[in-house]
Amino acid sequence: MQDWKKVFSSQQLTMAYMVMGILNENDIPAKSMDKKDSSYVFLGEVEVYVPESLYAKSIQLIEGIQMNAPAI
Repeated sequence: MQDWKKVFSSQQLTMAYMVMGILNENDIPAKSMDKKDSSYVFLGEVEVYVPESLYAKSIQLIEGIQMNAPAI
């Protein structure tokens, strides 16, 4: 994935896919790379990548999501 940068990673697959969905809704192509261990699914992370030219915009969107998340 040349010219793509990692913008998000999580141990939760659903979180990574939610971030990808929000990026795609904002016309930012996103790809995921699942780095979870196939034997021990609780080990590893799923990473989300975007084109390098859209990195700054992607980070702003993701930070906006995290700031608006309800406190647990």
